[in-house]
Amino acid sequence: MKLRTSLRAAAAAGLILATIGIGAGPASAAEKDGWLTDGEFGLFCYKNQTDSVFDLYTNDNTFGDDFFKGQKSCAKQLVDNYTESYLNRDFYAWIVYTGYAGQGYNATLPAGARGNTNSTFTNTISSAYFVS
Repeated sequence: MKLRTSLRAAAAAGLILATIGIGAGPASAAEKDGWLTDGEFGLFCYKNQTDSVFDLYTNDNTFGDDFFKGQKSCAKQLVDNYTESYLNRDFYAWIVYTGYAGQGYNATLPAGARGNTNSTFTNTISSAYFVS
């Protein structure tokens, strides 16, 4: 994880420097900003990847202090135990857990996976980790 975080930090720094040098350009991806971009894993508050998204770039041990962003109906709602679908736009698989810190039931979602949670995971996901 340290290597991935370091590589992503270096890439982000390079994008920032390139943007400053050019003077214009699109904003780089930022985790937990309510926008699911390439290289991120997203959990949605409703089925079929609808309404607000919680976008992750690195591991999160607890969703107990994370909130959905934006202007949609789930905005400002606590993410913990409030997700019904997912979309993995990362190059890595992600593992979601029903408990904090990787505890409880888990499911691995490969790169490119998209779907609705099953009865075990609907409104019960509390942590997530990428698989390097």
